[in-house]
Amino acid sequence: MKIFVLGPAGCGKSSFVKYFSRYLSELDLDVRCVNLDPASNPIYDADKDIRDFVRTEQIMKIHRLGINGALLKSMDESLRYVEKMRIEGDYVLIDTPGQMEVFIYSKSGREIIDRLAGRDSIGLFLIDSSLIDDPESFLSVILQNVVVSLRLSIATATILTKSDIKDIDVEGMRRSIVERKDTLAELLERTSDFIEYTTLSQRIVKVSNPKMEGYHDVYSLVNEMFCTCGDVS
Repeated sequence: MKIFVLGPAGCGKSSFVKYFSRYLSELDLDVRCVNLDPASNPIYDADKDIRDFVRTEQIMKIHRLGINGALLKSMDESLRYVEKMRIEGDYVLIDTPGQMEVFIYSKSGREIIDRLAGRDSIGLFLIDSSLIDDPESFLSVILQNVVVSLRLSIATATILTKSDIKDIDVEGMRRSIVERKDTLAELLERTSDFIEYTTLSQRIVKVSNPKMEGYHDVYSLVNEMFCTCGDVS
C-alpha cells in the first residue's frame, strides 16, 4: 500500500512518517519511506530521497530564483526522476513537500502523484490541531482535504496532529455547525453530500507524533479505506 502524507507546512508530515514507519515496523511489516521534498533533508531513514537528484537550494543558485520560483522549478526537475522514486513494500510512506500549495497545484506535482500512485494508493491529509479554534476553521480543514482528494484523484482521510498539545472535540464541532442558522450552516448543507463522498465518510483520527499515540487508529483507518476501495480480497 502506498500512503501519500499530505498537508500544509508545519503540520508534522515528516515526524508522522518517522514515527508511523517505526510503529509499522514493530508489527513486522515491510515498511519503506520516500522523501519527495527537494527542499528538506528527511528526519527518517529514507529508502528513496528526491534530494539525491534535486535540491532546491542548488536550483536557487543555478537559476537565480527566489524560494517560490525555485520550489516550482524543483517540481519540474523532480518529475524527471520520478521513476527512480518507485519502491515496493507492505507499506510505502511517501512524504510530500512541505509547501503543499506548490506541490498540489503545480502541473509537475500532480504528475508526480499520478506516476507514483496506483490502485493501492491512499492519502492522509495532516492538519495541526492548534489551527482549529472554531467551527469555521474546522470546516475549512475538511474542505481543504476535499480539494486535495479531487486534485490528486486519490481517496484521502483527515489526521489531526499534535493532539498532545490541543485536543479537538470533532463531534462537538460537527454538532455546532449543524445547529447554526447562519451562512456557515448553509455552506455545510450545500456541500454535505459532496463532502460525504470524500472525507467525512471516513472518521477523523487524532495523533501525537512524539508520544506515538493514535497510530493504531491510523493503521485501522488506512486498511478500512483500502478494503472499501475493493483492492483487498
